[in-house]
Amino acid sequence: MMKRICFILMLLGIMAVSFAQNGPTVTRVRYNDTIWHDKGFDAYIGAGMFIGNKYNANYYNGSNLNECNFEYVFSNEYWRRELIEQIAEQYQNVSINDEFSYQHDPARNSDFNWNLHYKLKTMVSLGARYKFAKGWGISLSYSFCRLTTAAMLLLTTPGISGNTRPSPEIYFYGKEDRSMFDLSASYVFNLRSIARPFIEFGIQGNYAKAKMFDAVVGDKNFTMLDPYMGGNYYPGAQAYDVTYGGWGFGFSGSAGLKIVVAKGVSLDPTFYFALQRLAIYQTKNGPEEYRMGNRFTPNYGVLLRVTMNDFFFSRNK
Repeated sequence: MMKRICFILMLLGIMAVSFAQNGPTVTRVRYNDTIWHDKGFDAYIGAGMFIGNKYNANYYNGSNLNECNFEYVFSNEYWRRELIEQIAEQYQNVSINDEFSYQHDPARNSDFNWNLHYKLKTMVSLGARYKFAKGWGISLSYSFCRLTTAAMLLLTTPGISGNTRPSPEIYFYGKEDRSMFDLSASYVFNLRSIARPFIEFGIQGNYAKAKMFDAVVGDKNFTMLDPYMGGNYYPGAQAYDVTYGGWGFGFSGSAGLKIVVAKGVSLDPTFYFALQRLAIYQTKNGPEEYRMGNRFTPNYGVLLRVTMNDFFFSRNK
């Protein structure tokens, strides 16, 4: 009996040793926290602030130099009647029988703010970078931001004996979605430190779309994006899903600092620059000082990226 037990234990021991020798081999590699792989893939996600150029923001000032303008609303008899009724409710000294006028041409109205600005808005970004040589790589990224603008126009109506009454206020609100696709060459400076500068330069495809452009009086909104395809609005008229904007192109660049905070993970404060030619621009010629046309305009962003390299995704940690 004892011999059998010894034989079984010896057999189990031989099997265990054989399995340990023939089974999967695990290699333990020690990584220093400051080491960053020079080849392979990086992936990142980031967020920050985007600063859009004011020349493109002027698409939403309601000027008759733009394809979408306030005259589209004011010249429609139904909308004009509703607009005046709203004004009469807010201004006691204004009657619905008054005649209103406005100057919305930069050649004749110097009081209006013809240089709008986009409000600062959040920019989100994600991308991937392939490192093919020490320090060098190719990256592809996608960024998105939603921009908004606001402006005000004053209507005038004659008073008694040539005097003018307080001018009713019309507010303009614009909303734009902008997507940016950047294909860039990049270089990370190989300093023996946890903080490494990097630069990126490349080409861009962008898509800009006007999501909203409304004239607001009281609690009434009037769209200036012409959902009636050039036809006049009337009660019961069919509205269409129209798109103002489209594809553009440009050039982009980034510069920042890669700060390695853990094995395979870095925080990258980044400055972003894009020279963009958008599909949203002034469509008619105006005075030279207000002439825009379809031109390249500089835009900026400041964001923080969280970057993970291939070591982060690897099982071999």
